[in-house]
Amino acid sequence: MQTLVSVVIPVRNGIRHLRETVGSVLEQRVDVEVIVVDNGSCDGSRALAASFGASVCVVDEPRPGAAHARNLGVSLARGEYLAFLDADDVWMPGKLSRQLRELQGRMDLDMVFTHGENFLSPEMTEEQGRAVQFVPGAGPFIIPSAMLARRESFVRGGLLPDLREGEFIAWYGRALSLGLRTEVIPEVLLRRRVHMANSTRRDTQHGDLLRAAKMVLDLKKEAVKIG
Repeated sequence: MQTLVSVVIPVRNGIRHLRETVGSVLEQRVDVEVIVVDNGSCDGSRALAASFGASVCVVDEPRPGAAHARNLGVSLARGEYLAFLDADDVWMPGKLSRQLRELQGRMDLDMVFTHGENFLSPEMTEEQGRAVQFVPGAGPFIIPSAMLARRESFVRGGLLPDLREGEFIAWYGRALSLGLRTEVIPEVLLRRRVHMANSTRRDTQHGDLLRAAKMVLDLKKEAVKIG
């Protein structure tokens, strides 16, 4: 029996790039369970996800925020391994296979990340490209789209906190404090799309990123006290 990887894709009004994102998952040469969690889209994203038929499970999470969407996907996941992919990012061919080899060969690891690279979305004008914060080049990406984890390990880390920004930063800090072990594969296996509707640009008015950082600092302080 092939190893099953559950892939959770949260989407909110992401119709422009969702087909390419889902396609990059279905092209992985491993057995995948794709769960698209619609987070209140009004642009046809849900219908597009459903158009993939039996290849994709589409569910609804009306509470706003990627944390709620990802948590619902995790609760429905059946695979031994768990991955996330943002609805505008793209996996390189062989991404999951490479991470699976690492995890299956290293039973001491709970999750594996990869290197990635940012790229400007082709529909952007030169002026828009100059306006966004864009860091070219490749490097380690400790973000949801770059992760593959043992599902039982991820569940040990608990739910993603209810934050509009930085929810994964806070979760990852808690996971490390619980002793979950991680590794980064130095290969570019993720392309992160930079465009005008990135959620981090949309939600900058929220102070949740600072709250996420505080959660991590509080965990470190608590670890020092215990130590």
